[in-house]
Amino acid sequence: MRTSFHDVIGRAPMVRVALFFMFGLVLGPFVGISLFLSVTASMATFSIWCWLALRGGSYDVRWRSGAVLFPSLILFGIAWSQFRDPRKAANALSRERACVRAWQVNVVEPISNGSRTARMWVRVQNAIDSAGPHRCSGQVLLTVMKDSLIAVPSVGDELIVISSIDTIDRIPDPGGFDQRAWAASYGVFHESFAAQGDWRVLQRNATWTSFFEDSRMRIAAWLQASDLEERERGMVKAILLGIRDELQSDQKAAFARSGTMHVLAVSGSHVALIYAFLMFAFRRAGQVRWVRIVRSVIVLAVLWYYAGLTGATPSVLRATVTLSFFCIADMYGRLTEPTNSLAGAAFILVLWDPLMLGQLSFQLSFLAVLGIALFYDPLVRSWAPPNKVLSYFWSLFSVSIAAQALTTPLAIYAFKAFPVWFLPANLVVVGLVALGVYGGALLLLVHRIPVLGDVITWCMQGLLKAIGWTTGIFANMPGAYPGVRIDGIQCIGLYALVLVMAGWFFERWHWARIATITVLALLLGSWAWTAHQRNDQRMVVLYGDRHQLSGALIAGRSMRAFADSLDHWALARVEQNYRDAGVQRLDVLPTRPRSFELKEGRVLFVAADSLPVADGSRTLSVVLTHDGHYVMDSLQMRCRPIEGYVLSPAIARKRRVWLRRWCEERGIPVHDVQQDGAYVRGR
Repeated sequence: MRTSFHDVIGRAPMVRVALFFMFGLVLGPFVGISLFLSVTASMATFSIWCWLALRGGSYDVRWRSGAVLFPSLILFGIAWSQFRDPRKAANALSRERACVRAWQVNVVEPISNGSRTARMWVRVQNAIDSAGPHRCSGQVLLTVMKDSLIAVPSVGDELIVISSIDTIDRIPDPGGFDQRAWAASYGVFHESFAAQGDWRVLQRNATWTSFFEDSRMRIAAWLQASDLEERERGMVKAILLGIRDELQSDQKAAFARSGTMHVLAVSGSHVALIYAFLMFAFRRAGQVRWVRIVRSVIVLAVLWYYAGLTGATPSVLRATVTLSFFCIADMYGRLTEPTNSLAGAAFILVLWDPLMLGQLSFQLSFLAVLGIALFYDPLVRSWAPPNKVLSYFWSLFSVSIAAQALTTPLAIYAFKAFPVWFLPANLVVVGLVALGVYGGALLLLVHRIPVLGDVITWCMQGLLKAIGWTTGIFANMPGAYPGVRIDGIQCIGLYALVLVMAGWFFERWHWARIATITVLALLLGSWAWTAHQRNDQRMVVLYGDRHQLSGALIAGRSMRAFADSLDHWALARVEQNYRDAGVQRLDVLPTRPRSFELKEGRVLFVAADSLPVADGSRTLSVVLTHDGHYVMDSLQMRCRPIEGYVLSPAIARKRRVWLRRWCEERGIPVHDVQQDGAYVRGR
């Protein structure tokens, strides 16, 4: 029996509950009402809904309770976002940080663990000044230099940190990683760096994930002691545990360009593989109630054990909560509607942490599952393969297309590129990764058995090499990862196009055909206008490199990049800017140029023997010299007013501090690339 979109949504009341609550969360930061007023209004409307629901009534007037419940959910979302607003604690932390140099913090979540440093989210508990400790709150992005005598902090540990706390305000490189936006999505607006000796563990506190830390480290040690080669061992650790410290940069790039990067992050797909395997293993257990309960308890125990083993990362936690709904429904013999379970999990998670709603990983995860819930069944039913082999591949094709349908617009908007060969790559790689997950789990169990362990290790090496070889092929195919740039309105337009096309092809709605043509025409017109604007763009960019000067000049579709030394990091910054600007011609110069001719005027980068010149109607002066004496001369000898100075990271620290003070005293704007990040000027 065919199921329509209307039936799917109609059988999912949690979709409506979650959507209206999330709408309130989004509105919360922008409305001008107080927390007291929003709470009062939410409680009043909820009381009215309770009265209407208990009173009952005929079928024709059932809409009245919903008409009251949905505004109540919106108001509750507004109140909840205001109550959990992290900016209040951030403002208090900003006032404290000027006179405090020691902090007592609690580790919320480790982020990365490199060879020299470790990064983590921490929550400030106390500020310590000359008068002693006093209460202070707020979250911080903490980076610590690792100490061989102290174990890396884990979740729940209390630390003493002797360092300053700064706001996260470095300007990102065009097209590069925006640390400000990423940290803000977690409610963090400050960062701190602690060298060796400037931090110590005050107390080790156990959380529920701490009980799995020994198992996690023991598994990592087992893999380290196995006969797997370094590249394959790093891949197993990434696929099974989400530990990517041994992955090499070319491996990460190959997975990203092939559109299969998601398999390297322990996410919902890994939890779904484990769930599917367990349900397959228990498929003949029967439908007696006590059997269903035992089966569901076992599945729940395994899923939550795996969540704890992987550190309960948000992506794993989301999938575990969602699949727990399926297990609970199976205990009671109820049929589960995937869309309703997904919405219920989303509601619980954003109720626990409203900031998840603004996190890209949360959005992509739920959009992928929602796409599968809405589009997989219509797609797989649209063709009846003649045999089981084609049926299997058709189901893989359908699930890949369904997942990509709702994630592609957001992914293009966020990453400004599109992996063209994602479909064949996922058909091959995802299947191999599923074998890798099961094979990795088997390897952990039998790797110490003399003969069997060697055989499984050999098979795993071949499998992992096949995964790396396959991703490398797709990553290097022609046009594998072209730059595609859309703005927020165009992203919404793409989602509208997907929905009306689905209504046209799957539901046969007559109006959807006209809507599809209309939305497509508007999108094409918008893209044409955007392309016209890019043809006239003029931009001067100095990248936020802390060690050397590197930058680019962009005129229309042409880009000229330069750097003191063209190392790997400088070329990566150029490539990011290249994709972001949408240029078609790139010239990379191995040495710093003196000047470039632009269409609207001449831009001259100030060197030791030159003075500021005009950029069109305005004057631009960029201090690039290593010799502070000449910089001082250029400041003193200028004979025309300038708009400001941009200080190269190559200038010595003391001279740069003097220059900043000199400009501030005279009211001259100054941008220090090393401290302030990238310098971007133009249109």
